[in-house]
Amino acid sequence: MKIFKYLALASLVMAGAAEVRSDELAGVGVVLGVKGTNIVVRSILPDSPAAAQKSIHAGDQIMAVAQDKEPPVEVQSGKLAQAVALIRGPKGTTVRLTIVPAGVDSSQAQVVSFVRGDLKLPWGDGVLLPNGTTAPDIEMVALGNGTSERLSDYSGKIVLLEFWATWCEPCQIKMADLQSYSSRYPDWKDKVVLIAASVDDSSDAAIKHLKAKGWEQMHNVWVRTDAIKAYHLEGIPTAYVIDRQGRIVAANPSNLPEIVNHEVQTKQGIEDKRQ
Repeated sequence: MKIFKYLALASLVMAGAAEVRSDELAGVGVVLGVKGTNIVVRSILPDSPAAAQKSIHAGDQIMAVAQDKEPPVEVQSGKLAQAVALIRGPKGTTVRLTIVPAGVDSSQAQVVSFVRGDLKLPWGDGVLLPNGTTAPDIEMVALGNGTSERLSDYSGKIVLLEFWATWCEPCQIKMADLQSYSSRYPDWKDKVVLIAASVDDSSDAAIKHLKAKGWEQMHNVWVRTDAIKAYHLEGIPTAYVIDRQGRIVAANPSNLPEIVNHEVQTKQGIEDKRQ
């Protein structure tokens, strides 16, 4: 299970996240990401032209893209959105990708052709839940002990729910921020639950990564595809702020700490009035 965000190469567009898939019009079924400054294939979607043809694989680098018999357009360094836009196109049209297979140098680049087709995407539609919506009560697996829990277990607390993955480079920045919040905002103690929800293929990958990073200052969980769909994720990282009543306060806010602080202060004000 892999999600890539910035846009969607076999999928849709969604800026500010980790990597991408492709399919807005039609696509070939490759999930793209950025490795260093290179655009690389992270995975192949099932039941897609790329899966059927088997001429491109995870780890391959995308060097250039050409429409049918037109000259190829070089994919610029780190420009994931550009690669997505070039690979998408009308169903039934041909796209040619200049790739460097994983493990070899650019002198062994090769060109592979695909006929764009419809794609069956395993993720959400990218239309994030609006403010005021009741937060879906998803099942989560706690990475500390492997027990199953639900989001509703944290009813009465403010929840910062961050979806991430070990292979998602932009997620690492967001996770480092999440790790720091408990020390930066001591007023959040006992009022805010910081939930880092891994969407990795397995919980083992997340556990190993978290241990290596020393990220222990949040509640680490692993979620399945149904949770990703429930929150309409098209890419990661994606964060939701959920209030004490289990309602969405914000989705992917740029001023996340400010929003959480407002919720904390609102709660404190209510408690002060009761005393």
